[in-house]
Amino acid sequence: MVGKIKTLIVNDKVLMHAYYVLVSLAVVVMCSGPCALCYLTDDERKSIATIVMIVGSAVAVLLFVLGLLCRKKCSDKVEISPLAAALVMGFSSYIMPDIVMGSYFPKSSILYTLMGFLLSMSFFFLALVIPINPKILLIAFKVFFTFYAVIQYYIVYFRGNPVQFSDFFNISSALEIKSEYKFTLQNMPLIAVAELFLQIVILCTAKLGKTAPKRRIVYGAASVICIVSVVASGRYCFELGIRNRYIRLGFSDREVTNSYKQVGFNLMFLYDGLYNRVEKPEGYTDEKGRAFVEIKNKPEQPEKKPVIIGILNESFADFRHIADFKMSDEVMPNYMALKNEAKTGFVSVSAYGGYSCNSEYEFLTGNTMAFLPPGSAAFTQYLDEKQWGLVTWLKELGYRTKAVSPCSPGLWSIGSAYENLQFDEREYDCEQYMSEKHYVNGELSDSSLYKYLEEKYEEHDRSKGFFMWTATMQNHGPYDDLGYVDVKVTFEDYNNDEALQYLNSIHSADEAIGELLDYFRNVDEEVIIVFFGDHYPHIPSFSEYLYGKSLGSLSVEEYSRLRQTPFFIWDNKGMEAEELENLSLNYLSNELMETAGLPKAPYQQELDHIREKIPSISSFGYRTDDGKWHESTETADGYEDILNEFKTMQYYRIFREYKDH
Repeated sequence: MVGKIKTLIVNDKVLMHAYYVLVSLAVVVMCSGPCALCYLTDDERKSIATIVMIVGSAVAVLLFVLGLLCRKKCSDKVEISPLAAALVMGFSSYIMPDIVMGSYFPKSSILYTLMGFLLSMSFFFLALVIPINPKILLIAFKVFFTFYAVIQYYIVYFRGNPVQFSDFFNISSALEIKSEYKFTLQNMPLIAVAELFLQIVILCTAKLGKTAPKRRIVYGAASVICIVSVVASGRYCFELGIRNRYIRLGFSDREVTNSYKQVGFNLMFLYDGLYNRVEKPEGYTDEKGRAFVEIKNKPEQPEKKPVIIGILNESFADFRHIADFKMSDEVMPNYMALKNEAKTGFVSVSAYGGYSCNSEYEFLTGNTMAFLPPGSAAFTQYLDEKQWGLVTWLKELGYRTKAVSPCSPGLWSIGSAYENLQFDEREYDCEQYMSEKHYVNGELSDSSLYKYLEEKYEEHDRSKGFFMWTATMQNHGPYDDLGYVDVKVTFEDYNNDEALQYLNSIHSADEAIGELLDYFRNVDEEVIIVFFGDHYPHIPSFSEYLYGKSLGSLSVEEYSRLRQTPFFIWDNKGMEAEELENLSLNYLSNELMETAGLPKAPYQQELDHIREKIPSISSFGYRTDDGKWHESTETADGYEDILNEFKTMQYYRIFREYKDH
């Protein structure tokens, strides 16, 4: 009797099922810890995350080993239904990116939960239809979703916002920038990889049942139904998120990430690609757009043509604009001294933590990223043909134009971008031509670059006006090695090595400003320098310390301070000091033209008109003349016409002006 019971219990089928149950439990235990952690605050996570990971991993390994022991005693494989395999792997592919990113369950709408699952299942149903070994396709799709989850984790970790559809246009730039960052193993990506490994082991050690031809038709129909359902409901679901503020792609990077969490990382990525695009403004015609920018008569040559040098300074920001903090010494004494002899202030920029090319684009064209999809990189996506702007207008006024960059032409496609902005001369990787160079923060120092600009200035033809443009690299992140900077300023009542490295890099950048201005004080020609920071660095711990709350909880007005960087316009022959407020980067070239005493292009004259009503506009929001801030996706009452006017002019300039010529 005992022998019969033993035979009944300990047989191949029971052992094989025990194997799958134990290994599946290992997967569940591996994932349950992170799921629970998603609902805890950051402080709570830090205190218990390590314990949960260690205990959970130990239990998962024990279950996995017990499963392998059961598997070892089996003489044959147990057959698994293809449908069951597709359902399990499809569901895990739906939830894993959200588990890795600490997403919310359930989603903000039951529609997002359902459509996210159907999107994932469309792939795995398809794997059962294609006449290839279904194991290969099931594993391939599972690897794809796991890779996507890991990539999302590290992109958010490094730059503060998730991978968006527009990033496909920026892959070459990402490959150039990746060497700046140090990849370290993190718990959540490791869990995703471990879960992938366990599922592959289960599938490879099982016998997958055959799929009859009729079943293939059913699975094919199921895949089509899933896709059609997701796409057909997509516009409604996307607009539902916009209306209910689940989706806020035009605000802070934290809010973009939160939008992905609210909707689901797989589904939100799809919506971003389908619906987050440039649309024609209401009532648009080429004639309306042309009227704003058309140069009817060749401009008269100005009597004087001062040399103009434009500098975009990488990550040059003043965190005291958020809240004051104590340092052992002034971080940027030379910039502060300019308040007595230049136009200074804070300028609203669209970029944050990266995407420097968008700041270049706004300054050099007068266009705003507010009317382009969030996550866009203007140089790689919207400069594939010639565009008119500051460079072409200065050429109309008799200037020779030159762009000098320490970067390769592939970074943000600046090679083709500068060509389409129509610089006469373009020089890349200028570091290789320097006889003497130094490094700060692991990058070419501002001081070295400015000395090279001085050499290029000395070579220019003095019978013509001269405009020279550059963008620095010294202050680029990451900020994970204090040894990269000479520590001259320290915190008095706070400690943050990341912020300390950044602030000492800024201190060095400020010293370089002093050296540059001292050089041009002693030249005979009139020289005007326009200088601005492209964005704040992504140091959320420091930003949240200064705000006293999480970045995700900020109002538009509060958040605007994290998008306002210092600027100055300085004339070596002297000028009246002025401090400007409520200015955005797309208007800065207008201030430059006024300082230089040069006539403005028709598009700049239109910008002056728009600025009267909307003094500041960037990707995260805009400020109206009544002092109120609005999100970029919001149309303020009474400002519909002026916003549409700006959109019409910009749409024509980006998509139609070159074709007209």
